[in-house]
Amino acid sequence: MRLASLCLCLTVLLPHAAAAQARVRFPPPSLRIGEFRADLRVRLHFDLNALDSAPEVQPDDFDFRRARLGLEGRFYDDLEYEVEVETRDSDHPWRDVLVNYRRFEVAEVRAGKFKVPFGRDQLTGTFNNSFVSRSLIGSQLSPGRDKGVLVHGRLGGGKMNYQGGWFQHDGENVRFSEDLPQNEFEEAPVEGSLAGRVELAPWEATRGLVRRLQFGFNATGASVGEGLFGIRGRTLDGFVFFEPMYVKGRRTRLGVDSLWTHGPVSVTAEYNRLSDQRNGQGLGDVDLPEVIAQGWYLSGTWVVTGEGKSGGVEPRHPFPHRGAGAFEVAARIEELRFSSAGTGGEEPFNNPRAANILPNRDRVLTLGGSWYLNAFGKVIFSAARQSIQDPARSPLPDRTSYWIGILRLQFVL
Repeated sequence: MRLASLCLCLTVLLPHAAAAQARVRFPPPSLRIGEFRADLRVRLHFDLNALDSAPEVQPDDFDFRRARLGLEGRFYDDLEYEVEVETRDSDHPWRDVLVNYRRFEVAEVRAGKFKVPFGRDQLTGTFNNSFVSRSLIGSQLSPGRDKGVLVHGRLGGGKMNYQGGWFQHDGENVRFSEDLPQNEFEEAPVEGSLAGRVELAPWEATRGLVRRLQFGFNATGASVGEGLFGIRGRTLDGFVFFEPMYVKGRRTRLGVDSLWTHGPVSVTAEYNRLSDQRNGQGLGDVDLPEVIAQGWYLSGTWVVTGEGKSGGVEPRHPFPHRGAGAFEVAARIEELRFSSAGTGGEEPFNNPRAANILPNRDRVLTLGGSWYLNAFGKVIFSAARQSIQDPARSPLPDRTSYWIGILRLQFVL
């Protein structure tokens, strides 16, 4: 009831904010001096969160979630650059900070801080997503950003895109495990990782339903130092349903994904698997079975007002001058599961050094939609029902399933 009331109030109020913004009809501020170009980017997220529980457990809250400022442009024709900062994150404000040498389409070179090439959902920008939250595997099993060097290019007239590179660590998405108090005096768990991704669009040059069908294949490899550096499992609202394990050895990620778009419809599927070795982590320094984190999602979207989905939704009748904008509905089902690769001859146990890890998983159904006001504004709503396998590791003491809802107002300049 609280969520429905809040959504109703914002649905009435947000059009006025969007109308005021839509009156500004100019391109993003840009500076050009000779062969140098700099374009300013401003992106804002405002979230209203509601949890299906008693207010004393987790009250509804309004969150000024993101405020990103960026500059992007070129030096002459061959050198691109991008600098982006998240002003709402005082501890880790820098996002993409990179240069890209684009002289040769088949082999461009990128250096700096940017996303490790793994996972379709993670590589889709937050401001281009049809859901308020990334999928569980996109936000936790994919590495995220890191410092590194990457070679990437297009082959076969765009039928194949590839990326491959070396990165300093293992991405920012594992940082929450590294920052545990128990790890305060440990050295960095990963020093150097390799990552690669190949995207195939074999029917790009044809006509028909399969023309916009794409496939992606990703892999990463790194060596993880000894410590409590295993992957942690979190629900969409941030509750920890699986604690990190003691690990040592090889960390391997494998992933496959696909995307199909046809007019106003899109369907996306992805599966990721991460394994951590636990060399010498048992009693007597014996090796333990690997920790396995794996998950998948299947999502679909439909722009009911008919705008094409490929390349982003541009309203034919932007609000408020020419119409009501564009409307999209979306649904996603997903799962993230943690377990061990074997039993080690033991009963399952919830302990960071257990040979047979007591498994747990989060399964989520998300229903939502988006209102594309115009080129600058967007309203997104997502309602997600989460289901935790282990009652002892559920965020609510009296049940394993619950709803969360988030209403987001997004501005992009």
